[in-house]
Amino acid sequence: MHAALRTLREGRTAGRLRPSVGGLLLLSILAVGFGVGFSGGGYGQTAAGVSVVAAALLAVIAAALIAGGLERMVPRGDAALGTLLLALFAAWALLTTAWSVRPDQSLAWGALVSGYAATVFVAGAASRVSPRARLVAVVAILLGMAAFALVALVNRLSPDATVTIGGLENARRLRGPLDYWNALGLVGAIGILIAGRQAIDSGRGWRWRAIAGAFVPPMAGIVLLSQSRGALVALVLGMLFVGLCSGSGRLRLPLLVVALFVASVPLAISGAGRVAGDTVVAHSGRAAVVGCALAAAIAGAVLALALRAVERRVSWPGLRTVRIARVAAVAAVVALLAAGAAFSVQQGGVGTALGKVRDQVASADKIAPVAGADRFLSVSSSNRADWWAEAVGAFSARPLGGWGAGTFGTVRKRYRSDFTEVAQPHSLPLQVLSETGVVGLVLLAAAIWLLLRAAVGQLRRLPAGRERVLQATLIGVVGAWGVQACVDWDWDLPGVTIPVLVGLAVAAAAPAPRRRPVTPEGRVAPATVVEDAEALDRRPRTGRRIGLLAGTFVTAVALAVITIVPIVGERLADRAQDATSQGTTPEQLRDATGDAALAADLDPFSLRPLDIGRAISQQRHNYLEARRLALRGAERQPDNPQAWIGVAEVAGLLADRQGMRDAARRAVELDPKGVRALTLLGDANGQLAPPEASATATATPLPAVPSGGQP
Repeated sequence: MHAALRTLREGRTAGRLRPSVGGLLLLSILAVGFGVGFSGGGYGQTAAGVSVVAAALLAVIAAALIAGGLERMVPRGDAALGTLLLALFAAWALLTTAWSVRPDQSLAWGALVSGYAATVFVAGAASRVSPRARLVAVVAILLGMAAFALVALVNRLSPDATVTIGGLENARRLRGPLDYWNALGLVGAIGILIAGRQAIDSGRGWRWRAIAGAFVPPMAGIVLLSQSRGALVALVLGMLFVGLCSGSGRLRLPLLVVALFVASVPLAISGAGRVAGDTVVAHSGRAAVVGCALAAAIAGAVLALALRAVERRVSWPGLRTVRIARVAAVAAVVALLAAGAAFSVQQGGVGTALGKVRDQVASADKIAPVAGADRFLSVSSSNRADWWAEAVGAFSARPLGGWGAGTFGTVRKRYRSDFTEVAQPHSLPLQVLSETGVVGLVLLAAAIWLLLRAAVGQLRRLPAGRERVLQATLIGVVGAWGVQACVDWDWDLPGVTIPVLVGLAVAAAAPAPRRRPVTPEGRVAPATVVEDAEALDRRPRTGRRIGLLAGTFVTAVALAVITIVPIVGERLADRAQDATSQGTTPEQLRDATGDAALAADLDPFSLRPLDIGRAISQQRHNYLEARRLALRGAERQPDNPQAWIGVAEVAGLLADRQGMRDAARRAVELDPKGVRALTLLGDANGQLAPPEASATATATPLPAVPSGGQP
């Protein structure tokens, strides 16, 4: 920065000043998000751990730059306070490990949130010293989302035999590298928002608008192929946010998107999955999919250019747009009321109609269409209504601090009414409320609200032009993500959430471009040089800067330890589990026992290494050691039904009938719908009361049958 200042003082042209530190940091943190996104969206211990460690390392680099003199990198106002509250939420999530029913999950989830806080800090700091932070963020996010979409389409060209949720029938829905169709649908919605807004930006040249328009139809095809209803809702509301924030283009954007959705229909039809034997293949073959994709992209570019030509010939005042928008809103409300009235008449009354809608919303996937075009017309919540009710029940039991971060999959078993297995309630607010209590929800909501308020404040200070359009686009992207996060679990997918948080941080922290007076020769005016020098010399205290660097470094090291050590333990547990296969020699089982023991020591909160060690001990017929490990697991996680199932199984092997029944009964208390727990309890009760001990069987003998006769 001082070198740049000297350049100004020497009279060199302002156009040569190209600060690259901020841009490199922005691209680096986005590369982390998109990189882990290609590994199942970043969901899983290893991928999430990589994102956390990488974000922490970049946070240390940003803190080092601040300590070295780049004070402008420190966010200001609401952006700084929002980042701080997000860090406090991460600390609270980690603190819930102390009372969590699954401390291993709470530690991992808290580390993930810490990585998100580091992401916001890095992106916000980088945007402070990058004059084109908004442009870098928008273009990079669009290209990353397009890469996800491209890989998803390429995967559809190859037979897919992966068994996913719902089996092959559900695999017809495009899920791509994220391995989750709704997340891929959100990727398409974000891509449409960014590309569509750039395609209608009258301040851009024809090449820029044509390229942006070419992105829209393939991304629309991704939304249709993912069959994500949440993505469609997020897209509609995202366009509303963009229109409200940018002013211009309120009608052009939805009209362009609707037209290009129509152009993407052939791609959606040809690329739709169909079950062929034990695989899923594209409906119309590879050539048809590629051809339709190219044709849709060309149609998008042509339509963008046609729209540009119309703009140059037709004057369209903003007041007319407002009037049309009002008329359209009134027409939509009237149509909705008319449809509701017609449906009520058809069902025989308002009460009956509301009851049917309620039943359809609460219906499970067994009733609602799992895949196919009919899914877009279904109002089924796909089991979400039950999961949300379970989250509310968990919150009511522990409203203040929750059950521990990342524990919904275990806690819900106390409240579930079916046999489904799910790790999240598919709603970020309800997940945070049930797992971290009111305290956690207040911290997270306040952090996001402050960052959004800072972004809106920056928007109001920006003059009409490219920067304002970019700012509005970033706010719209965050809004679309927030809408889907309320009905899905995108928060647990770093591959989707990190790019959005980067956009939020840039929108909140990036300052408005400063206009510097420049002489006709291209030299910066002396007064401006003096003002910049004074701004650079107003540094915070050295102790504060060193404290920031030291605190960031210590936090990064701690995050690396709590993230990497469990991953190493997981790898050792996997290796030990592989040794339990058939044909393993006694020596290999002995080595596997050591691996399981070391894994249990490295991850003192996890139950899995103890379960694997118990299985190995049972295979070696060392039942006393198996019981010791099972009891140790129950001590680690006394509120986890899986721990008591292990105790019951070992008790059965040791013929400890009373111990088996007590452990199985505790497992059933924690999971009344658990099949394994109920089976063990039934077996234990049967062993305690065998048929020969039944009074009915011994006190009412059947009459003797005469020799050679019939009874």
